[in-house]
Amino acid sequence: MYEKYFEKLTEECEIRNRSANTSRTYSDNIKRFLIDVGKHPDQLLLDDARQYILKKRREGISAEYCNNINSSLAFFYKHVLHLFWDQEIVPRMKRDYTMPDVLSVEEVERMINTATEVRNKALIALIYSSGLRLNEAARLRPDDIYMSTMQVHVTDTKTHRDRWTILSQTALEYLKEYWYSYNDPRDRLFVSLLAPHMPLKGSGIEIMIRTIARDAGIKKRVYPHLLRHSFATHLLEQGVSIEYFQTLLGHRCPGSTYTYLHIANKTLMGIQSPLDHPKKKRGRPRKTKDGANNE
Repeated sequence: MYEKYFEKLTEECEIRNRSANTSRTYSDNIKRFLIDVGKHPDQLLLDDARQYILKKRREGISAEYCNNINSSLAFFYKHVLHLFWDQEIVPRMKRDYTMPDVLSVEEVERMINTATEVRNKALIALIYSSGLRLNEAARLRPDDIYMSTMQVHVTDTKTHRDRWTILSQTALEYLKEYWYSYNDPRDRLFVSLLAPHMPLKGSGIEIMIRTIARDAGIKKRVYPHLLRHSFATHLLEQGVSIEYFQTLLGHRCPGSTYTYLHIANKTLMGIQSPLDHPKKKRGRPRKTKDGANNE
């Protein structure tokens, strides 16, 4: 239904160099919106968007996801329907910032040891030790791994900027074992276990990591990006300069990196409360010859 509108949406995303994931997200959000509103796209009003987002918020949808819907609808109204969009009428919500949880190194190692397939061991080790995003790991190619310099070349990123990040020796050993377990050449580094010529999808990685974390007895909600959060937090706790691992993470905005200052273990960073700081002993005030205190 409404195929021409979604074809136009895809075209408008392409001409603006929006990612395929962004295009799919817009389409999914707009399909749900049209079903809920029950109107033909040509009949839509600005208030339809406002009332839909307000309804979702009242149903308990997070402010962040409501803003995701807002972005999708704004793009659809402006670039596909060519309708007026007023941010004062359909405002973006103030986000509720919550600190992400972090895995300990021991928990990451437990996940690696719990994984039965060497491909999964290599994936978990690489995502954590190189700070990769989910889709960055899924898109890696064999020639993105540079053993001579112990680096990973990350391309086609969320920020549209290639970057280099570090390669762990432990992750490299798992990658070697995984690579030589498949004899067939392949374009993507990580492929399906059932169909070695099929690239492994991000959704497959997400399900795999969630399942292995559960099997490892980890009670936290574990997802691929949590491994990336843990990588950044542990680097900060090791004393690595925040500007340095901002580059490793590929953050364009320093604010994204400074989030880790709030979740890092302050004890490991050597930060002490001023109330607990050792106080210098003060002697009794000395008096001058005329009897006045020198203070």
